[in-house]
Amino acid sequence: MHGKQNLTRSFVLIICAMGVFVLMPAFGQSSPNLRGIAGLQSGSVLFLSIKGDVSGASSLWGTDIYTLDSNVAAAAVHAGVLANGQTGIVAVVICDGLSSYSGSFRNGVQSNSWGSFDLSFRFVRLAQAPGSLAQATPSAPPATQAPPTQPAKPPVASRNLYVFDDPNVLKGNGNFKPGTVIYVQVTGRAAGAKLWGTDIYTSDSDLTGAVVHTGILSDGQTGIVKVTILPGQQSYVGSNRHNVVSLSFGSWAMSYSLEPVTQSYDRVVRMILDPGSADHIPNVTTGNSYVVWVTGSADQRSVWGTDIYTSDSPFATAAVHAGILKVGESGPVIVHVLEGQSHYEGSTRNGVTTKSFGSYGRSYSLEPAR
Repeated sequence: MHGKQNLTRSFVLIICAMGVFVLMPAFGQSSPNLRGIAGLQSGSVLFLSIKGDVSGASSLWGTDIYTLDSNVAAAAVHAGVLANGQTGIVAVVICDGLSSYSGSFRNGVQSNSWGSFDLSFRFVRLAQAPGSLAQATPSAPPATQAPPTQPAKPPVASRNLYVFDDPNVLKGNGNFKPGTVIYVQVTGRAAGAKLWGTDIYTSDSDLTGAVVHTGILSDGQTGIVKVTILPGQQSYVGSNRHNVVSLSFGSWAMSYSLEPVTQSYDRVVRMILDPGSADHIPNVTTGNSYVVWVTGSADQRSVWGTDIYTSDSPFATAAVHAGILKVGESGPVIVHVLEGQSHYEGSTRNGVTTKSFGSYGRSYSLEPAR
């Protein structure tokens, strides 16, 4: 956590009888958190004119309720009250401290987790501020918006961001093909990184070093990056960037490029490479669900069941039989691990024939990951 930071901008502070504070000036880069405002207590309300800015996200802890020393400009984007670069007036309520704060990925911003902290804050809509202060203080105008020139677009359907948390995922057997886009949670590491190329790297280059070399993450910073699988290049040119040295190399069969994550998702869901079957999921537990990256296959490996499969049936073939993936198609699949069935009925679907079987101790069903 950062220490106290002094507020260097001038502002007008109105103290109301109910102990509510109304702060009306621009709240910018020189005053990124509320920690330096004297007299704040749980229940205080501040009206802030701020500009959404994701660049301070490394100093952001929590989801919906944030530590008092979190960067307010980044929190406003994470909470969805402002877009990155948008300036507006927001209502901030000071809350009691929490015993823990959970990080999350929202609106292109990754917040961090933290333990106990003495005070917190959250955002409320101006019309919902305690005591109807938005109406009681006409000197605090609402954020201005241009009148709409066309009907509002329908809301975008909620989506999950499926993320690998293994930085060596590209070195595993993921059957990644050029054009595939995956998301990986990585901690940047400058020391000891082995990588070849600049902007486009060989597929065996360390992601931990490449994210620092590209400038997406700093050394020791953890975040989610977008990885695009590319065809192999005839040559890779090395360079020295951000204290990371990449090497030059000749032809290599496959490569990748990196980008920051900019799209907004409701939540981040952990994903693993296909371990083969439910029996091989690490620490698999009946009743739990897992997201697995699977490449569809129609080989004649034995699969038992229809819709519900024995736990030793391979995901790659079952996913084609279930109609979730085509042969050779890769993508995330949700695996629901179930109790064993007394009987499994075979069938022929989508070019795959499964077998019947009697009682088996554990089973699973599959669902498309959306």
